[in-house]
Amino acid sequence: MLYIRIRNFLPLIYCLGILNAFIPHQSVAQNSNKGTDFWVGFMTHIEGVSGPRGAIMSIYITSDISTSGTVSVPGISSIQTFSVTANTVTTVRIPVGAYVDNQQSVLNRGIHIVSNDPIVVYAHIYAFVISGSTLVLPTNTLGRKYVVSSYRPNASEGGSFSQFMVIATNNNTTVRITPKANTVNGNVAGVSFDVTMNEGDVYEVQSKGDLSGSTVESIGNGNDEETCKRIAVFGGTTWSPLGCPNADTGDNLFQQMYPVNSWGREFITMPFKTRGGDFFRVFAAENGTTVSIDGFNSTLSAGEFIETEMVNKPLHIVADKPISVVQFSVTQVCDGSLGDPEMIILNPVEQNLKRITMYSTNNYQISRNYVNVLIKASGKSSFRINGRPPRTSFTDIGGTAYSYLQEDIQAGSFTLTADSGFNAIVYGFGDIESYGYSAGSNIEDLDKKIIVKSNNIEIQGACIEVPLTFEVVLPYQPSELVWNFGNGLIVTDDNPISTSTKAPFIYEYSNGNAGNQVTFTQAGKYTIQVTSTRPGEAGCEAIDELLYELNIESIPDIRTQPLIETCQRDGLINLLALLSQRPINTYEFSGEAITDSLFNPLLAGPGTHVINLSYKSENGNCSKQISFSINVKTSPIADAGEDVSIDLGESISLSGSLSSDVSSFSWSPLATLDNPNSLTPIANPTENTDYVLTGTAANGCTCKDTVTVRVFSDLKIPNVFSPNSDNLNDTWIIKGIVNYPDADVHVFNRFGDEMFYSHGYAVPWDGRTKGKAIPSATYYYVIRPNSSRLLPISGSVTIVY
Repeated sequence: MLYIRIRNFLPLIYCLGILNAFIPHQSVAQNSNKGTDFWVGFMTHIEGVSGPRGAIMSIYITSDISTSGTVSVPGISSIQTFSVTANTVTTVRIPVGAYVDNQQSVLNRGIHIVSNDPIVVYAHIYAFVISGSTLVLPTNTLGRKYVVSSYRPNASEGGSFSQFMVIATNNNTTVRITPKANTVNGNVAGVSFDVTMNEGDVYEVQSKGDLSGSTVESIGNGNDEETCKRIAVFGGTTWSPLGCPNADTGDNLFQQMYPVNSWGREFITMPFKTRGGDFFRVFAAENGTTVSIDGFNSTLSAGEFIETEMVNKPLHIVADKPISVVQFSVTQVCDGSLGDPEMIILNPVEQNLKRITMYSTNNYQISRNYVNVLIKASGKSSFRINGRPPRTSFTDIGGTAYSYLQEDIQAGSFTLTADSGFNAIVYGFGDIESYGYSAGSNIEDLDKKIIVKSNNIEIQGACIEVPLTFEVVLPYQPSELVWNFGNGLIVTDDNPISTSTKAPFIYEYSNGNAGNQVTFTQAGKYTIQVTSTRPGEAGCEAIDELLYELNIESIPDIRTQPLIETCQRDGLINLLALLSQRPINTYEFSGEAITDSLFNPLLAGPGTHVINLSYKSENGNCSKQISFSINVKTSPIADAGEDVSIDLGESISLSGSLSSDVSSFSWSPLATLDNPNSLTPIANPTENTDYVLTGTAANGCTCKDTVTVRVFSDLKIPNVFSPNSDNLNDTWIIKGIVNYPDADVHVFNRFGDEMFYSHGYAVPWDGRTKGKAIPSATYYYVIRPNSSRLLPISGSVTIVY
């Protein structure tokens, strides 16, 4: 049975604010082909930063492409450049000057990571065996309202505090903080206070109580949405034992908070591998939130959370309003299993991804690393780690359509992929040590979003010149919608009319007589922005800003000849060579007798054959198909007869034949033939000769066949050669032996020791035995032609240098 404790707090001051800039259907770390930037802070650690046990902050940067960028702390004039090679990890150590040392004041110590291309960023604060880490969210996915997750500090430990940190990403940012416990700086629980910050400023709040449930929001004034700035919020502790309050072991907790508007309604948890159990907190941001945990129902007010007992199984958590779920591991002395406290913000099943490059670490003394993966059971067979199936099997979760995986991994960079969406957490344990974070997230507002359609089908990208329709989904009825398509088209819709009569309200874009479709004529990334005004509100509550990055692609017009001719026996045709240009991305040829991009005329047979080419743009948003024909003409047939053998001085009549469609023919070479224009010429070769019969049909197709006349002769055996590498007589050349492929050649010295042996004589003797040169001397040979024409031959050969 699942037991639940409910923590009651003062009501939240609740304001939806302006929506964060989210990019639907994309991971937080790889959300476009543009560069990304991130903000993070060096939060307080119980060990401080001085001495041999001082805290270290490292930034781990990885990507599935090679790129570069900078890590800077503008407030202390620090800037470091970095480069990262695809599918590897670059570590950047943060200078101690960025450390926030138990100071609840505005400090210009924000850490800014900027890249030229998409990257994944993780932050890790560790000292001795006290370690905490987090996935860092790109700035364009940040929000303006947060509910903090933290934990109770150790009351008897002076340096143990519950804490959170706010980072401003723009100048003139006003932040309203409502702490859930009295702060060390004298702020009273439940009483809001405002802080004004500029870009890169940080503000840390600490308490000897539990700050979980505190609210942090960027506020504005009037209807100027520009005053409502995005902020980053990190929650945690300087050090805290979890699982047994009086434990003398623990960890700092360090996790970036997800904005409230990205919270979900359904979660499925996965237990940490090797631990005795975990516990969870479920946070609500709205009054009257009903939460079901494996069928056990609770109703929460804004500012409340549910804390479960220790469980060692997946939990199915469902709510009627957005919630946040946080997973905690306990300290090692509580369950006897290797590891220490950790806190991970979980992703709802609605926020999933299909690809992410992640990183697992062995800092400080992590000895075991794991990844947990949640995916629909129907898609588990497609899941890959670095392109390979996992070693461990997925476990189905009863009562749901999902399965989960607990896989051991090594420290390093990994790319997770699947055909369907999945969620993943990465974590590691050592002796009284741990770390953990979400492998990646798809930050998206689930209640407010833009939908793009082509032919009434929802899409994520499109081709140039394709008419598109747009919808916006809102939980309320706005008084105004402003559509900005990023291509110069901006349309204001006063008093818009919804196509639905109750929430969610759906509004379709229309531009009056100009119609309801938008066509993009140039390829590129277009940021679609819809600004919605909520009636009766002011400040940040009055305006929602929805963003959608739309990828518009183009595709070339590939051309080919209208009709291509070939002969049946002319060999394979490379179809790519027939095109005006090679398709850059995905393409496929179809039709008869085609393998990949090769057409086989002999297999296809005579006649006209239609070849189809389908090709797509890089992301598959554009596709085209062209067709062309290949006319295969019947090839004539030539037969030069069977190979024959004659003795030197003899002649022979060749026996050629041709198919009836041949109109002209000839033999070659001419020198030893009496009549090259006869099908049965007399050949009188003096050495092995290949005679070629070539014919031409009336349709222009040709044919040819070859007959070999082998000329037997006595062997001409030199009695001397000089293997001195002067390129003159360096090997023992025996003329005529080529006609005796079964000959055995032996060479002996005067003592009867075999110096050389060869069956057949494909490689003439170079005067060496077992790779070593032999002295100048006379040697004796025996050659057995193994043919009825010649008897064995013996003699001597002299080597001179």
